Amino acid sequence: MATEGFIQFIWKHRLYSGKSLITTCGQNLEVENPGEQNFHAGPDFFNARIRMDQLVWAGNVEVHRRASDWYKHGHHLDLAYNNVILHVVGDYDTDVTNSRGRRIQTVVPGYHKNLIRQYQALKSSESWLPCSGYIRNINPRRLGHWLASLQTERVIKKCCHIEQILCDPSRNQDEALFMALASGYGLPVNTLPFELLAKGINYSYLIDHRDSLPDLESILFGHSGMLFPAREKGPYASFLWSRYIELKDSFSGKPLSPYLWKFLRLRPASFPTLRISQFASLIHKRFPLTANILGVDSMAEMEQIFRIGASEYWDGHYLFGKCSPPKPKIPGDQFISTLIINVVVPFLYALDRNGKRSIAGIRACEILFQLKAESNQIIKNWELYGINANNAMESQALLQLYNVYCKQKRCLDCQIGADLIKAANHEKK
Repeated sequence: MATEGFIQFIWKHRLYSGKSLITTCGQNLEVENPGEQNFHAGPDFFNARIRMDQLVWAGNVEVHRRASDWYKHGHHLDLAYNNVILHVVGDYDTDVTNSRGRRIQTVVPGYHKNLIRQYQALKSSESWLPCSGYIRNINPRRLGHWLASLQTERVIKKCCHIEQILCDPSRNQDEALFMALASGYGLPVNTLPFELLAKGINYSYLIDHRDSLPDLESILFGHSGMLFPAREKGPYASFLWSRYIELKDSFSGKPLSPYLWKFLRLRPASFPTLRISQFASLIHKRFPLTANILGVDSMAEMEQIFRIGASEYWDGHYLFGKCSPPKPKIPGDQFISTLIINVVVPFLYALDRNGKRSIAGIRACEILFQLKAESNQIIKNWELYGINANNAMESQALLQLYNVYCKQKRCLDCQIGADLIKAANHEKK
């Protein structure tokens, strides 16, 4: 039997057999508008228009695999479903009524068997890419439009938490950027402890100490939990701990557990010890940062903002108390690009969407066009299918396509998958 999602797809794209449908009560039904699909709570389609026996109905449409699912989901008791004018189902096993006791007309749409065959072929594919046999034949322009939508979808999801801070009148743009950067400096595996670290420290208090790098490191390392027991970690850790004890009475919260921080399988250059020090140095030399980001004229200037190394102690260390050959710990090009893609671009989008800076969204797009495409296994796999990312905007879109659609087998929601399934409606077999 077809899934509920597949029946929604048939209804949305009008892929049912024939121009007219017949309800289970024998009424002729014509669809003037299938409605707007709803991806949140409530009926599946809003504002549909249908004609039954020459009478036009306007309202909502609900879709189920079986008609009896209406009762399983409690719609007969839910006032939100009283405006449903049609029940579209794959299997008609009962009539349904709303909370007022009014019977809802039901229809079982017929469709060409090739549609379900194509859908099942995509869903059952064991290939890295479900549509691997077709992807090379996709119209490049069609793919380009879809990738543009995916990039926007991806960045909007990333900027949601930034927008929440921007909407708080007690907080400002630089604090929102500070919180976002904390997550960025935690990539790829220490995002959570970095976020907890940033949330546990009063931003204004931290900024009050931005002129003193030792104070910033004392606050950040002390609250991270990495300094305890300080005596076992050398003189510098002991110094930071002593200063932290002096400062910590001015802000609330307990230090994090040191066990939250992950070092295993990370390159030493990505150790959270170095990232915390680099973050402290960024605050020391660049904050408040929003004006700097909005004022740059070139990508080189943008990258230079984040090319801030850890403090001098870390030239000879990766961990507290353990010496290493001397080397300045400056973030590499790849990490800086990752920060710009995952923090700066969503931040600019959030400013634009919240009406803070009208040109910020345009600037974000320009940045993604100018940055090189990311190089990772997912992007390399796309290249095997003849799809290459020419810049960061396209690589971000391809990451979104694979992770959110291909990997999850959401072919019905993908423009490529949808095109393949709809094309099967015209095939002769």
